Amino acid sequence: MMNKTVYLLVILFLMPFLAVGQNSAELSLSEAINKALDENHSIIISRNLTEIDENSATLGNAGYLPNLSLNSSYQESIEDSRLEFANQQGQDVEGSRSNQFNASLDLEWVLFDGFGNRYRLQSLERSRDLSEVQSRAEIEATLLEVIERYLEVSTQAQLLDVTREAVEISNERYLRAKENFEAGGGSRVDVLNAEVSLNQDSVRVVETEVNLNRAKRNLQVLLGDNPSGEVTVQQEFELDQQLSLDDLLLKSASNNASLRSAAIELEQAKLQLQETQSGRYPQISTNASYNYNRLESDAGQFLFRETDGFNAGITFSFPIFDGFRRNISVQNDKIRVKNSEEQRRLTEKEIESALLNAYETYNSNLYLLEKQQLNVETAELNFERTELAFEQGQVSNTDFREAQLNLLETRQNLISQRVEAKLSEIELLQISGQILNRVSENN
Repeated sequence: MMNKTVYLLVILFLMPFLAVGQNSAELSLSEAINKALDENHSIIISRNLTEIDENSATLGNAGYLPNLSLNSSYQESIEDSRLEFANQQGQDVEGSRSNQFNASLDLEWVLFDGFGNRYRLQSLERSRDLSEVQSRAEIEATLLEVIERYLEVSTQAQLLDVTREAVEISNERYLRAKENFEAGGGSRVDVLNAEVSLNQDSVRVVETEVNLNRAKRNLQVLLGDNPSGEVTVQQEFELDQQLSLDDLLLKSASNNASLRSAAIELEQAKLQLQETQSGRYPQISTNASYNYNRLESDAGQFLFRETDGFNAGITFSFPIFDGFRRNISVQNDKIRVKNSEEQRRLTEKEIESALLNAYETYNSNLYLLEKQQLNVETAELNFERTELAFEQGQVSNTDFREAQLNLLETRQNLISQRVEAKLSEIELLQISGQILNRVSENN
């Protein structure tokens, strides 16, 4: 059992030195966010989809511009022909050839459609705006995940340092118990207890190392990197403890992506209603074309014919009765407008509720963080005194181990609580629509 303990200790204490050559410069949180903005695959896809909607918001798609097309055809035939004319004369032609060529340049233009093209253009522009807002929401959600994974890596790295320190303490305790036993001043039970504690702490180091590597791979995927690579993050990060509820509520009303989406969808519903109603008005369109025709034939009344010229016209149409389909569409669009209004009101209340809950959690986490810092200070002082008493033989192995475990637990709790406080801060920034703005301010 002792050989296994020594072997495990060698591995644990060599790991940080073996990893030194692989570690790159520490990646700050702002650097991780910027890297995700540039290289995260989901963000790139979202931006590409937004570009598609932006390209679609044009005058041509709205029906403002005319359609101009060039058409042409060519036909050739070989036929046996028998022709009889009015003067009783006839003509037989075998294998007569004929060819015909037609070409035209056609223009069609809707001059008036009840202002439907105006509403279609506005609807396309709202679709573009909605796509931008939805893309921003997806980017914010991705950045939130990046921050969570970054903090997870930072947490596991700090926990690894704490657990390695616990191993060092347990190893010193084990060596001291072993020396006392060999000198005749201690019992075999003390050595075994110290060895069990050392093994427990060593296992905890290995488990934390596995969690750290898993967290790093998850972060690297979000950063667009190869998950088999290496990344090192900073263990220290700043907390904003001065967030104001009134300021957050004000900014969420104007910046929250869900609220902006609900407002744009309401505008779209109203534009769809207006476009449907525009179908009740007359439509005026014009058309013009230039035509060229050429015919060559070995038989027939005309051996050669060629024509060309312009023609133009104007069309007026007015819907009189369509089986009430237009009325039904208008009624349905009015219902969609009402639903969009209700959805916007519901979203406003949900966002306000989420913000109030997140702000309460934020304040609670800051309070708990302060208490956890005091707990660590108390646990450190208690451990120092217990360690000194243990060296003087005034406390038992059990008391020393209990003080050590209390210190380990309070340090772990402090690390976790600090991350929780940061996550609650980030959640408030996301709800109020400030994540991207904060990124821009920090660069």
